[in-house]
Amino acid sequence: MKAYRILAHLIAAEVVIQSAAITFAVFGLDKWVDGGGVLDKASLESDDLSFTGVVGFSIHAINGMMVMPFLALILLILSFFVKSLPGGVQWAAVLFGLVILQVALGLFAHDVVWLGPLHGINAFALFMVALQAGRRVTPPAPVSEPRLASGVS
Repeated sequence: MKAYRILAHLIAAEVVIQSAAITFAVFGLDKWVDGGGVLDKASLESDDLSFTGVVGFSIHAINGMMVMPFLALILLILSFFVKSLPGGVQWAAVLFGLVILQVALGLFAHDVVWLGPLHGINAFALFMVALQAGRRVTPPAPVSEPRLASGVS
């Protein structure tokens, strides 16, 4: 159960990392263009594109296309073995589906740009479902039963 919770929360943390990486890249690109840098197809295909934040694009791509799907798949597989967690498989399956949708939206948004906002919105859904899945396995706080005071009959 602990591994399930850790993986779910790790996926939520990965959404935050994804957000930070892409904003680092975009703001770095904006500053670079403001300083006279030129972004066109030729510069994208060359290895000379360098500005503060360019690594954010790589982090976002590697995390989004490899790390997050791997973590979501491991969580889904693990969920079949955690019998003491009601709904664990369903939460992991929804999370896995949202990750696959996120990858697809990210890939297809390069050609169909209106999918870009859906990619961002889905990230929020992914974050919330990952948090909820992780919270489902947190054991409830123990409740002590009230006792009568000594000497009272």
